[in-house]
Amino acid sequence: MTKFLLLTKRELTERLSQKGFWYMLVLGPLVLLLSLFAILKAADQGKQELKVLIADPGQIMGHRLMAQVEKNVHYYFLDDYLEIKEFDKAKAYQEFDVLVELNEKVLNNKKCFVFYRDQLSPDIRIQLKFQVEKRMEELIAAQHSSLTEAAFRQIKQGFIFDFRDIKDPKNEAKEANAWAGFVIGSFILFFVGLYGMTIFRATVREKSNRIVEVLLASIRPEQLMLSKIVGIGMVALLQLLGWALILTLGLLFLQQTVFLDIFDPSNWGQATPQRLNPLSSLVFEQLNLSFLFIHFLLFFIASFLFYGALFAVLGARSGADADGQQFLLPLIFLVAFGIFAGIYAVYYPNTTLSAVLSYLPFSSPVLAFITLAKGASIVDYTTILLSLLVLLACALILLKLAGRWYKQSILKF
Repeated sequence: MTKFLLLTKRELTERLSQKGFWYMLVLGPLVLLLSLFAILKAADQGKQELKVLIADPGQIMGHRLMAQVEKNVHYYFLDDYLEIKEFDKAKAYQEFDVLVELNEKVLNNKKCFVFYRDQLSPDIRIQLKFQVEKRMEELIAAQHSSLTEAAFRQIKQGFIFDFRDIKDPKNEAKEANAWAGFVIGSFILFFVGLYGMTIFRATVREKSNRIVEVLLASIRPEQLMLSKIVGIGMVALLQLLGWALILTLGLLFLQQTVFLDIFDPSNWGQATPQRLNPLSSLVFEQLNLSFLFIHFLLFFIASFLFYGALFAVLGARSGADADGQQFLLPLIFLVAFGIFAGIYAVYYPNTTLSAVLSYLPFSSPVLAFITLAKGASIVDYTTILLSLLVLLACALILLKLAGRWYKQSILKF
């Protein structure tokens, strides 16, 4: 046991003495914070309001659209033709974002052109099409029938289809939460794969320079493998805790300085309160980050033991670093499988395949966090705990088997 602790300490101190570890301890979370800040700001989607100019030389629309008032899109009319170059360059039209061009025969040819300065979102495109199309239908109905506009609008009132999951009739489990859980779960697999490569390279290096032969004279192969996994795992865990601390401080700073919620009374009187966009609201209000972090640590430890054993065995079976690259492909595919399983579970959470994937050790971390981020019920949480136990059991069984494979392979080549 003393020798095991000494070798574990050796792996730990060796990597803590490297400058790269400390650089990544600080630079890693800072890069993540900057990326997150950029993504949150980009979620504001630039312009909050859009001005649309409708060129209607035939005055067909009568300066009117549908009855409802748009919140973010404002329509203006021009009773004349307008050249595209003039709309693009003339100072008088720079305040408009979109030009809708209606020709005088639009009721017959049913074709209009929409010119925009910046790319329009799908929602805005649908809204523009809906407004103009419905107004054209009113005018066509007035030409070919005796219906009033009010009567026509009542007849043409569209049905609204609201698709909801039978297990979530109030639509509380949002898709954005599921994608946030997917990102967190995928980060576990990414981090485990990154430090698993460290285990692989350390094993290959010791085997190629014959140090392992000296070590095996005083310690059993199983202990040597486990000390390497535990030592490097402690380094990974230490870096994770450092990242979590810096990210927490950074998010608190952003919440108190940049993303001030105008609906929070404590922020009234501040210089820059604003309504949180959907993405910033997700990060700062909807996700229980402390609750997710506790489960992140549990799944990370179990996943690291599982994958660490595989990387150690592959390193033991490799004669040289270049020789072992071919053995890494299956592990890379397994990590990719876990990520793609998470994407499938976001779109099809209640299928039999998703239920099976939630118990597989390769994909359970990702699927567990998708459920946790959406808000797990008691039944769902029981499933998550069971999948964690399955992952731990698989990790312990694999460590036992890996010890034998490691013993048989470490002195070969």
